[in-house]
Amino acid sequence: MVNVFGLLELNAPLALDEKRCVNTIKPQKECNLCEKICPTKAIDLNTFSVESSSCTLCGACSLVCPTEAISVEIDYVGVIKDFEAKEICIGCVRSDKAEVILPCIANLNEKDILNISTKKKLYFDISPCESCVYSFSKDIKNLISKAIYLSKVFRIGNIPSFAEEDYKPKFRHTSFKNKQKEEFSVSNKEELCSNKIPFEGKFGHIEISEGCDLCGACEAICPQRAIKIENAFINFSHGLCIACGLCEYACGLSHPSRPLTLRKAVIPSKYTKDYEPISISHKHICENCGKVFYTKEDNQSLCIICQKEKNLQNMILDLLK
Repeated sequence: MVNVFGLLELNAPLALDEKRCVNTIKPQKECNLCEKICPTKAIDLNTFSVESSSCTLCGACSLVCPTEAISVEIDYVGVIKDFEAKEICIGCVRSDKAEVILPCIANLNEKDILNISTKKKLYFDISPCESCVYSFSKDIKNLISKAIYLSKVFRIGNIPSFAEEDYKPKFRHTSFKNKQKEEFSVSNKEELCSNKIPFEGKFGHIEISEGCDLCGACEAICPQRAIKIENAFINFSHGLCIACGLCEYACGLSHPSRPLTLRKAVIPSKYTKDYEPISISHKHICENCGKVFYTKEDNQSLCIICQKEKNLQNMILDLLK
């Protein structure tokens, strides 16, 4: 058994990155997920601080943070992957089945579980969650269910599962020997990988419509550096995107037409950290001010500033008629 509570003696193991927090970027405090979910009210967003004496390191705040501004500075993934056994049951201190004990299962996110599952077969004992004072039962069930779903999508060898009364696998029985292979066939690989799978999690995909002038607001605000603008191309990495929504927010401030749209989805064929071009704009010289500007429209002759001025002039002239 490995009890990770021994690692909690580290000084200030909960790290806050103020630059990543949505509330430091937006003019008003719009996100308080970490504050709401904290069972001991240890987080104060007004001072952007954590009361260390109250914090239990349950990890719920890092689980719900959309921009990963909060993280527990303990390498749970490394500890579990170094465990000798190939099949491991994970739980909290109240579990009587767990071989690796965490302060709370919420310390792991979907990516952590997928990472560990490349090496280990994981079982999660959530039996103590229903009566836990932290009330994270629903969140933890959703977390593990998403990880199971994604591990099947990405065809990871070890599919995580929930621990039952006897968590050891019992499905390799002779009753399966007489089953036809066709009954266990999987979807066509090319068809599966080309699909966009709707998914409420930390995965996203963006689409760019007409009206984009390469202002760079989306690139500048992205905390994961998932967007890069180079040589009139907008390049995007699906594997880096965490679907925080800041790019869509910044685009809406810069352009009323909101040319950037974020979709929460998993695209297996694109789930790498590689960048691919998703939009190209054309270089133009404004007929009015002479400045270079970019647009997806071929026949645009004015930059966005001059176009707005022209629209305002036309509106005034119409009122004077």
